[in-house]
Amino acid sequence: MKSKKWVFLSFEQIKNRKVQVGIALALAALLVCGIMFSWSVGLLFALLFWGISVIKVEARTDQVAIFLNVLWGLACIAVVVSISPLGGVTNVGILKIMLNFLCAFFVTEIIFAMTGKWRTSINISFCVLALLTTANTVIYQFRGKELGPMDILSINTALNVAEQYSLQISNRLVFFWILCGVCIFSQFSISKFPNLKIRKIYLKIIALPAMLATALLIFWGTADIPIRTWDIEGSSMNGYYLNFYLGIRNAYIKEPDNYSNETIEDYSSLYSAELDEENQNSKPNIIVIMDESYADFNIFEKELSTNIEVTPFIDSLSENTIRGYALSSVYGGNTANSEFEFLTSHSMAFFPENVVPYQQYISKETYSIAQLLNSYGYTSLATHPYFANGWSRDKVFPFLGFDKSTFLDDYPCERLIRNYVSDKEMFSYILEQLESKVDEKPLFMFGITIQNHGGYNYEGDNYSQTIFLEGFEQEYPLAEQYLSLIHETDNAVEYLLTSLKEYSEDTIVLFFGDHFPKVETEFYEELNGGAFNTLDEQMLQYTIPFFIWANYDIHSQYVECTSINYIARYLLENANLELSPYYYALADIEEAIPAINASGYFSLKEGHFISLDDATEQEAEMIEMYEMIQYNNLFDTKNRNENFFGF
Repeated sequence: MKSKKWVFLSFEQIKNRKVQVGIALALAALLVCGIMFSWSVGLLFALLFWGISVIKVEARTDQVAIFLNVLWGLACIAVVVSISPLGGVTNVGILKIMLNFLCAFFVTEIIFAMTGKWRTSINISFCVLALLTTANTVIYQFRGKELGPMDILSINTALNVAEQYSLQISNRLVFFWILCGVCIFSQFSISKFPNLKIRKIYLKIIALPAMLATALLIFWGTADIPIRTWDIEGSSMNGYYLNFYLGIRNAYIKEPDNYSNETIEDYSSLYSAELDEENQNSKPNIIVIMDESYADFNIFEKELSTNIEVTPFIDSLSENTIRGYALSSVYGGNTANSEFEFLTSHSMAFFPENVVPYQQYISKETYSIAQLLNSYGYTSLATHPYFANGWSRDKVFPFLGFDKSTFLDDYPCERLIRNYVSDKEMFSYILEQLESKVDEKPLFMFGITIQNHGGYNYEGDNYSQTIFLEGFEQEYPLAEQYLSLIHETDNAVEYLLTSLKEYSEDTIVLFFGDHFPKVETEFYEELNGGAFNTLDEQMLQYTIPFFIWANYDIHSQYVECTSINYIARYLLENANLELSPYYYALADIEEAIPAINASGYFSLKEGHFISLDDATEQEAEMIEMYEMIQYNNLFDTKNRNENFFGF
């Protein structure tokens, strides 16, 4: 029987591969830590790698070997759970710590059920979890929100724009990677997992009840735990792996309480529409531009002071103009959700956190403003001067009723800003489509720009900075680049509207931003006078500007605050088009719920923003009606109400 002993390898055994790897890792850790942030920390890691390389623990019995291997595996999982570049789980409470551990361990159980090998399962699951944590850190840096399970479906879109971002590797991320290396390397200092002479199939079968037990513990333990999506609350208040699981749990769309076809019929009977044929004989062209990204920093407490005006032309619009602010449901990214809210007039308030309906829920014909305008005799065209597969737009636009959609390959790419098609080139394309109409049908164009897409640390050709901040406590180069970009947007809008003013056919334009840009957090906090602690303050970063302008007479108006899901109605009314019953229902909903997004709504009763769960009386009734009607269009398609959604 073997005796337990420590074996210190001598320098004569330096040819031992484990020692060679340990020396290499020790030197790498010393250099990386020393150069990036601390030679003392680097020395500690170097000693740790060296110590592991020259020490080996040999077990006296197979039982001790099993114990050591299991202990090593559990320690690896504990490390990857507790050490995170965005914050670990030390402050979330014992229950959440255990749930994070169980979520991570469940991944190991899945791999073990597939391989029947303990060390292989730990190594693979550990790498998967470490990569997930790293990806979360990168996504947060780029977007200002953590990585959710549904974001993985957006990998093509992320890769399309990745070259515009510059990754800043933090000290915490380096520390995390090196510690992960210590965990993986340490397995070579203990005896191998003994051969139990048990067929792998039996080991795999044993893993199944363990998986079931773990899944039940997670399910029961998380019943009353809400997902966190603001800033880094997912990591700091739940722990990242638990919060990631909650995103999976919440992805399922359940039928609303009290939902039935009879209830939808009752709602439908309240609204009807009879087309005014005289009005329908003269239909204006409709141009909708969702500008990525377009925001107005003047909504904050601190005055935005710059060397020149940022958007002088747009700010000057008043004649035949409706302007105001609308709530978006996204910040820093997930542009497609703003598209979805405008085109369908549905709200992200009734979806799980971090989903993108384009990718999860739009797989068949779905009612939209394009469907409605088609029924009025319009030709509909969607255009985006970037890759067609972004957010699956090439597949989704036909389901939403567009006759045609065009993408980057349809643009000459002659006027670029940074590496993107400029707003001015896109607006030229819009004007060309108007001029080249081959029939008498009015045109509905929905365009998504790309010029102002993040990130905002570009250095190269096709860009010159024109906007400089004044009177701020520190420098904010990302914010200045963003402001310089939207200054170019202002010039492009002037070009478009000046051209349309002379255009022979009646044309109406809706322009709105999709979300706020991801620039320096400190810049936003200085504008706000501090951190965004209350829901009212947080909503400021979801409040985007919009305007409706026409080259014919419309009544000028200022809308203090609405939301993207409502603004299609303003457009239809000012295009002198009859509303469908669905938009009449929305008008009633907006009267009670003037602004709504994924984070909450503005309560007229309370006089400020509150969560949907806190709604009472008429506000709760109107929110319930809205959710049911939306569910009927998107998910109960077999019983879709023909009065609301006939097409």
